[in-house]
Amino acid sequence: MKIIYLLVAPLAGCLGFVRTTEELSLHRGALGVVGHSDLERVASEGVLGAISLSALLDGNRMRMQSQRPLRLLRLQSSDAVALRNVSWVHFPKAGTSFISTLWNYACGQHGLPLDLGVDPSSAVGCGECYDSALMQRYPKDDYCEEGILSDHFQTQHQPTSLASMLAGANVVGMFRKPGQRLIAAHRNGRHASGFSASDVDALREACPSSNSTAACFVRYPGIAGCTARMLAGSHCAESSDIRLAEDRDWDAGQRYLPEALQAIENMAFVGITEEWDESICLFHLMFGGRMSPAELHNVHVGNGHGNSSSTFYDEGELEGFVDSVDEELYQAALARFQRLKSAYVGEGSSLCTELLMPSSSHAPSDDSADLETSTNSCYSYGRQCGPLGDLLDCGQCPINRQTYDPSLTIQQQPACVEGVCYLDGIRRDDLYRWDFRHNLDVE
Repeated sequence: MKIIYLLVAPLAGCLGFVRTTEELSLHRGALGVVGHSDLERVASEGVLGAISLSALLDGNRMRMQSQRPLRLLRLQSSDAVALRNVSWVHFPKAGTSFISTLWNYACGQHGLPLDLGVDPSSAVGCGECYDSALMQRYPKDDYCEEGILSDHFQTQHQPTSLASMLAGANVVGMFRKPGQRLIAAHRNGRHASGFSASDVDALREACPSSNSTAACFVRYPGIAGCTARMLAGSHCAESSDIRLAEDRDWDAGQRYLPEALQAIENMAFVGITEEWDESICLFHLMFGGRMSPAELHNVHVGNGHGNSSSTFYDEGELEGFVDSVDEELYQAALARFQRLKSAYVGEGSSLCTELLMPSSSHAPSDDSADLETSTNSCYSYGRQCGPLGDLLDCGQCPINRQTYDPSLTIQQQPACVEGVCYLDGIRRDDLYRWDFRHNLDVE
């Protein structure tokens, strides 16, 4: 058996190396993947050398003043490959912010770091669409390394399946406690992705908005079992038309449970919404890549949370309801997450501590190794697009912002001139200010 050592070693476009009996270079991903179960056998093997964390975090608002060692990791395989062909199964209300990590990993590893703190106002009718806004500012064809994201990569709530994973799709996703996810879905317009128009009307009639609790919503046929269905090739909310066509009763997703459990074990990455920071740090420990502190921010705070991302809903409003199918899946996902985590750190230890601030036993003797936050951002410098010196890439002028001006009947790509967006030679701060949502009365 060959032993492969992989060290997170950020070097201009090559974030890692592999050393076996042969010399192999591993570009992009510092940590390789060998089938998904092999990741759970990764073990910490000590410390090799010292490396500046500023090279790892390079850019967005974080700097390291001295050098610190990162851990040497070992994979028991000779077939390590970087994470590629990535698909995201995005369960509703489980973490839209995860797109910042995926987009940064695929599209922000070469050249200037991306400013992930984009305004979520994507277009009229899509004022809280961080994923769309981010992808417009840093378009896939212009920024992303070919092959990392699946050709069919999407951020909406499309399902995945065990078959697609076995066929080579590297599916990643964040799992949220079912009760929390259901309450969030209720508070965000009684979210029911997959329902037909007639189902939506019937739901709203049965559970009117005047009903301030989620008790009715979660019991409505088609709602429970969302995670199970999405892992088995069906939509989050099950339309009554499907049950009618298949001549079957509502079973709250029970029929999808066996395949969904297998799918969790075959996913390339499993994160937990309630352990957000640890999940993001795990992703980078597993797959390498230049990490931005912005990935630890909640950019899509749900209704009822104000500006807090750490508040939990009171599940008493469910009035005793338990989504038993999705609860079983959540526990399976949590167990998988813990197995992956234990491959990198000991019990009770933090993945982020391992990645960002190694323990004092691995630190150099000087005491100057402090992380400090920089105010560098496109917003703070008044930039709307293009490079911000040698600090950040502020991206392109998002074309869909033009929908906020009803006089513009034909959309055209704005020009970026010295960090400012122009349309037909006219500077349009009203459309392209970085802080668009907060400076204009936009719904």
